[in-house]
Amino acid sequence: MRVRAAAATRVFQHHSRCECDRDTLDAPWKAELCAVLHADCEAEMRWRLEEFLEDRRFEVRRVLARVKRVARLQWDDDDVVLSYFGQALLRMVTQRWRAKDGPGTSPVFNYTANIPMILESETRSCIRDDRRQGLLDGTAGVPGASAQDRKSAHVTKSRQLFETEHGRPPADDELVAFHNDRMRATRKDAARQAVLITRGDLRTARAVPLEEVSVGADARMPAMASADSGPLNWSDRILAVIVRCEQLDQEREQTRTRRLKREPVQAADVARLYFAHHAIGEYPTRAEIVECLGITAPAARRELGSRLQEVLEVARDLFADYHRSA
Repeated sequence: MRVRAAAATRVFQHHSRCECDRDTLDAPWKAELCAVLHADCEAEMRWRLEEFLEDRRFEVRRVLARVKRVARLQWDDDDVVLSYFGQALLRMVTQRWRAKDGPGTSPVFNYTANIPMILESETRSCIRDDRRQGLLDGTAGVPGASAQDRKSAHVTKSRQLFETEHGRPPADDELVAFHNDRMRATRKDAARQAVLITRGDLRTARAVPLEEVSVGADARMPAMASADSGPLNWSDRILAVIVRCEQLDQEREQTRTRRLKREPVQAADVARLYFAHHAIGEYPTRAEIVECLGITAPAARRELGSRLQEVLEVARDLFADYHRSA
């Protein structure tokens, strides 16, 4: 009787515009996230997410314990891994489950029953992304590092198959054509699965000191600069990143409809810390940012993930003209 009562309670908690499949109504976390997805505004969505994470904190901790074990993290920081979970949750809500236009949820969520497993997988994906960008320490050769980049593994396999068939290494154009044909033949939707490549994907990433930036050092940089572009000044660009983040913080504060019980994490503060030692090519890890900002509130640790992602997106936009594809 208690099980039936609990299931009935979860069904009742679904939003009035619920479009979930009837067989998934009482699945774990389904009712709370259904209400999140049907929120009328961004502010309501965020406070509903905070309530969900507060109510389900013990279940979330169990999921994160598996994430730490499978990802073989070399640090024992529950705060940092919780921020990855918050980033994964926001990514699933904004980019997957609310991806279609208009009210309601996307069909992907409507028929989803095992949400904890999906979010666990997405959290590991966020960790892999940070490892590739050097935001985690001591990650060489462990699952999720660059050695585990799935696209790179597929390209390596295509190169081996080409050499087996033709008896010689492929040229770049030949490898791109061969690999893309193989992916289209073996995948249901290769473009959507992000396994297709261009010649730019074949370049090996390497660190270049800022004082040695030149066309010869990075072939992706434009060979000809406009006459009025002026000298390359990284400090000015980074200052522009910080100013833009301050504007985003102000806009966020002006649109906030619900007073927080904690100090919000400011994107400008994250940007200042992240680029503090850019002149010598050093960037902090997520754990170091958490420590420097003195973040202790669980909600603030989760918010850090989205603020850091926001800073990186602003930086990519402002430095885009220095990294055009060939």
